[in-house]
Amino acid sequence: MTQRLALTLSALLLSAGHAHAGEVADIAAGVEMRMANGDYAAAVTEAREVLSAVWEHSPSIGFTDMLLLVEPASGFGIYNPRADNIYKQTEPIVIYAEPFGYGFGSPGEGLYSIGFYVDLQVQSAEGEVLADVPNVTELDMSSRFPNKEFQANLTYNLDGIVPGKYRLITTLRDKNSAKFGTFETEIEIAP
Repeated sequence: MTQRLALTLSALLLSAGHAHAGEVADIAAGVEMRMANGDYAAAVTEAREVLSAVWEHSPSIGFTDMLLLVEPASGFGIYNPRADNIYKQTEPIVIYAEPFGYGFGSPGEGLYSIGFYVDLQVQSAEGEVLADVPNVTELDMSSRFPNKEFQANLTYNLDGIVPGKYRLITTLRDKNSAKFGTFETEIEIAP
């Protein structure tokens, strides 16, 4: 298992809690057995079942990664991180996030859909709500596989905002379940 997959599984296992440890432990034991027998293809397939079990039990949308980028990511994990969080007044703010725990839709033709409504709240450094924008954008993807790798590429333009420190609170509301998740990003607008 790659280090990234192991970290993702660890984060998901922590979010699932102890109530479902037996189910996950049973599947993980099967993975170990397949590996011991040299059947790595079956071990990978079964390891996906571990991820799916934890995924289904996650009570909300969680995030394994959130960071500021130089430009929008070209794919899951394919990005260039920004060196700082200081922006010019007209500079777009590009955020990357890796959500987990979302549901899947069935748009037909053997496809799975992933989708989110995105809400943005802008707060001052003191916590004063300066803007609260529901449905600022939507994120959608269709695939022939129920992908557990989805990159949320978000670009916010805060034209007219005065110099200072701000907190951007982003909420992803799942289109295919009642789950939602929120994360915060600290930024500074330079004079």
